[in-house]
Amino acid sequence: MTLHARRTKTALAALAPALLALALAAAAPANATPATGAGQAFPHFDHHLDHHARTHSNQIWGGYAVTGGTYTSVSGSWNVPALDCSTARTSAVSPWIGIDGWSSDTVEQIGFDQDCTRGVPGYHPWVEMYPANSIYFTETVVPGDRITASVTVSGTTFTLTESDTTQGWSKTYRKTGSDQLSSAEAIVEDLGSSIPPVARFDPIDFTGVTVDGSPLADAGTVNPTDIERGSTPLTQNSPLSGGDFSLGWLHA
Repeated sequence: MTLHARRTKTALAALAPALLALALAAAAPANATPATGAGQAFPHFDHHLDHHARTHSNQIWGGYAVTGGTYTSVSGSWNVPALDCSTARTSAVSPWIGIDGWSSDTVEQIGFDQDCTRGVPGYHPWVEMYPANSIYFTETVVPGDRITASVTVSGTTFTLTESDTTQGWSKTYRKTGSDQLSSAEAIVEDLGSSIPPVARFDPIDFTGVTVDGSPLADAGTVNPTDIERGSTPLTQNSPLSGGDFSLGWLHA
């Protein structure tokens, strides 16, 4: 290595912390209170999109949404499934609950990514006030864990909370904003602008999903949706029973 190369490498290493701090500051949404609790928040490479943000004829949401009202709270629980990265070495799918996004271009949502990177599975909890960037947490999530989450709004203040009751951690995020509050959802979303294959995962069981105090099935017009490639479904919902349903993987 030349002297110039060594000096360049040393300078870049010295600058790395400052560059990371600048990147984090740029990614943080305006008027947002950072998530509280142990760990650190950081941005990720994928957006979690509204229902109409599709690639060609592909459908990126699976699960259920309710419409027909003005919604100010949604809560529920679901399991962390095992992920088989041998079926798709690159894949990113997110279970979450949220408000808005079915017929609007904003979404207030919280959940986790289950992804395959070069065949290695990973689980990454996050919060997002789309179209702002995702904020990712460093807390541990593993298959078999139970996630409980909620999104509420009071006036113009949104509070989004996620807990892993198995690992024993909880994160809360607050942001001031004004959105349509036109839908509420329990969703599994296919991520990535190129719509990559979906790796095989065990069924995801949503339980106790309530919207404004009512079971999801009774909170408005129920809209089922499946992740699709053109007309080929990749996931399938069980019937919605109160606030409970299961979403299963069909094929990549």
